Amino acid sequence: MFSANPKIGPVSVSSTVSLRSPRVYGTVLALTLLTIAVGIWGGFSLGPFAVGILFVAVVLTGMPHGAVDHLVATRLYDLGFTWADQAKFYGGYLALMTLYSAFWVVAPVWSLALFLVMTMYHFGQADLAYWGLPPVPARVVYLSRGLFLIGLPIAAFPGAVDPIFDAIAGVLVTEWPLLATQPTTVFAGLVGQHVLVLLVAALTADVNVQAAGREGVNVAVLTALFGTVHPLVAFAVYFGLWHSLGHILELMRFFRREETPPETIRAFYRKAALFTILPFVGLVGLYWATQSFGSTDQMIALLFIIIAVMTLPHMVIVEQLYRTREQRQNLGASS
Repeated sequence: MFSANPKIGPVSVSSTVSLRSPRVYGTVLALTLLTIAVGIWGGFSLGPFAVGILFVAVVLTGMPHGAVDHLVATRLYDLGFTWADQAKFYGGYLALMTLYSAFWVVAPVWSLALFLVMTMYHFGQADLAYWGLPPVPARVVYLSRGLFLIGLPIAAFPGAVDPIFDAIAGVLVTEWPLLATQPTTVFAGLVGQHVLVLLVAALTADVNVQAAGREGVNVAVLTALFGTVHPLVAFAVYFGLWHSLGHILELMRFFRREETPPETIRAFYRKAALFTILPFVGLVGLYWATQSFGSTDQMIALLFIIIAVMTLPHMVIVEQLYRTREQRQNLGASS
């Protein structure tokens, strides 16, 4: 879609705040553990609260974390603020969204499968790119992490996921082989494969003990989250706190390295305001329409389809962001 900016050279990574900073990481862990405790105490059925929590997470950090893609692309692809360069970016971005939207209409099952695979890779990359693994092992680890994250809520609560997937693409997860008869085995297998992949990667790539230990804690906490809490709430907590907040902080590191605004969280949200408010207005309209003419499951299905359509071009930008980081690391290692 775009050609990467060859002018971006190796720069030192500033010691700015990230999701792994003690205070941020401790807060995210505490809120996640609180969610687990409340979920266990309050029982599985949360009614409209589950949808509300998901809505808040999407609006508060979910939409903002992708709302400055145009600023990231400006640096990554050496785009100016000319009509031609802006048309190149927005034209490419909208073209991908339009094509994927059309794909959802003609092939919803394949579109859902593509969305799940994209999401696995995207979540895994955001979580574990900091390990700095070589390209091939890194991709294996990313997909393993994503399979763990996406698979656990399906295996833990297939009956709750069923109406959502059915509304999205007419897919019934309760009819999937093995999941229909041995969901606990599937759940344990998803956790086991990820623990094994992380262990092999940590040993072969000489990952430091602190990073390996932190991921051990993360796997345990996320397993408890997705295994005990309503899947919509569990997804909202992971998507809002772990993924979206983490990505926002990584973007702040990126902008500071490039010495370009926004350089503060407040400035980030100002820059992200337009492309946060517009989808928010759309979500309010979606909520009104589904409450008046549809169902909650239809609203959730449409919400996930919208997220999927917006994820494809966003993922292209993020992939280039991390590839640029890999190039920096390789240049730093060879110098």
